[in-house]
Amino acid sequence: MLQSFPIDFLIRIKNASRAGQKKMTAPSSKFCVSIADLLKRYRYIADYSVSDDSKKKITLELIYQSNSPKISEIKIFSKPGRRIYGKVTQLPWGKTPYSLIIVSTSKGLMSQKEAKTKKLGGEIIAEIY
Repeated sequence: MLQSFPIDFLIRIKNASRAGQKKMTAPSSKFCVSIADLLKRYRYIADYSVSDDSKKKITLELIYQSNSPKISEIKIFSKPGRRIYGKVTQLPWGKTPYSLIIVSTSKGLMSQKEAKTKKLGGEIIAEIY
């Protein structure tokens, strides 16, 4: 289930990329690590690391191409007061061909393209482009 904590994580990523920061730190959770793993697989971030101290923090290294951030916009679909669910046939296409739409399925977090190939629907969380 999506909580406000992962939405805060996505907003922190968007703000860090707009501010031109190379690294970004936020409180960590399993959901945030799953999002970071997905962003790394689709080359939106260079790498991420999770600290092992009492207050777990996740640090992301953002990617820039000719001084412009690779992540230009993050559009959040599901919010705590309004959940957006979709069957496999109802999953949206991205704004650009390189957009990453994050879907929370019964098999975990995955992109819209992965969900379509595995024939899974779920909660549509955000679009990153």
